[in-house]
Amino acid sequence: MLKRSFYKDASMNYHIVTALMSVLMIGFSIYLTSHYFQVKFPTGLSAGGLCNFNSFFNCDVSTNSPASNIAGVPISIFGIIIGVLPLLGYFFKSEEFEGTLHSLLLINALGCIVLFIYSLVALGGLCPFCALYYLASIIAAFCFNKTSDMRTPAVIPVIAIALIFSVSSFAAYSTVQGKKAKNSQVADSLINQYKSLKNLGTPSFDSPFRMVSATEVFNEAPIQITKFSDFECPACKMLSEVLHKVKDKYKGKVNIQYMFYPLDNACNPAMERPLHRFACKAAYLAACLPTKFKEVEHDIFAAQAQLSDDWIQSYAKKKNVLDCYNSQKGKATVIKHMAEAKKFGVQSTPTFILNGVKIEGVLPEAQLYILIDYLLQK
Repeated sequence: MLKRSFYKDASMNYHIVTALMSVLMIGFSIYLTSHYFQVKFPTGLSAGGLCNFNSFFNCDVSTNSPASNIAGVPISIFGIIIGVLPLLGYFFKSEEFEGTLHSLLLINALGCIVLFIYSLVALGGLCPFCALYYLASIIAAFCFNKTSDMRTPAVIPVIAIALIFSVSSFAAYSTVQGKKAKNSQVADSLINQYKSLKNLGTPSFDSPFRMVSATEVFNEAPIQITKFSDFECPACKMLSEVLHKVKDKYKGKVNIQYMFYPLDNACNPAMERPLHRFACKAAYLAACLPTKFKEVEHDIFAAQAQLSDDWIQSYAKKKNVLDCYNSQKGKATVIKHMAEAKKFGVQSTPTFILNGVKIEGVLPEAQLYILIDYLLQK
């Protein structure tokens, strides 16, 4: 029985679909690679990106995760290569190459499914362009699996593909190291951009929800950071982790206060729909425990993916604030914080005010250190 070959026997429709999926895989991977470098080595204070739609559909969620890179090399680099290979098959029509490519596409599709589940379960968010890459990869693998019987990898193509991966990885690693070396050059640009932004002043009242207090009065500390945040926002959790490092590094010099800005229309009139179903309730819970806020913030963010009515009720009971929570006494505090956020033009989370200057999104700790060091020198 003759073996079917994708490149020789598949219908024109399969060829068109596979070629289109390959082009899309390349395009999505190029964007994700560019986005990775922009996030990890930013040259300015501008936040967001083409695929940052909201707190859930957000490329930064994946970019800032451990699975985004191997030794600093973004895995999207490999996505470019895998996208190119099916197109190369039209020029190298051999059973050995097709069998190797078939196996690689199936492995890639399986990896995409694993990353998709990891993103939803572990990260609590989804990178839209990553998801589109996953879909294109699965469709390309399906086309091959449906029309080709060449499924056995061959030594020479495996070595050639491994060599391509190795050379690309080395080039990307060299790029990463070069960008790290240029961090000092970025400092001047960051500081100039920060200085060019309007100083909005400090909030009209001090929040009792502090991550750290160098001084009792908020605006008396050399460094003042007000964070507008949502407990169900994955990027807010990331910023919290960065700010905890800031707290430790600049002990005695920084005040960091938390203000509630849940992306949930149950309490936030700026929201047209309940983006985060438990964000208001989590805020009400935290508002009942101002003296234990550091512990509460840690616990809620740690359970971010498992937040539910039962979890919140159980936690309130454990902390002996169930009556406060059920009476929604904290709602007035949350509403007060959202009104303050409106004064600063807050529209998304996380947003933080650094000594009067508004910065949206998660600024990498190295960049934040540059700005804080500059402010301390002043």
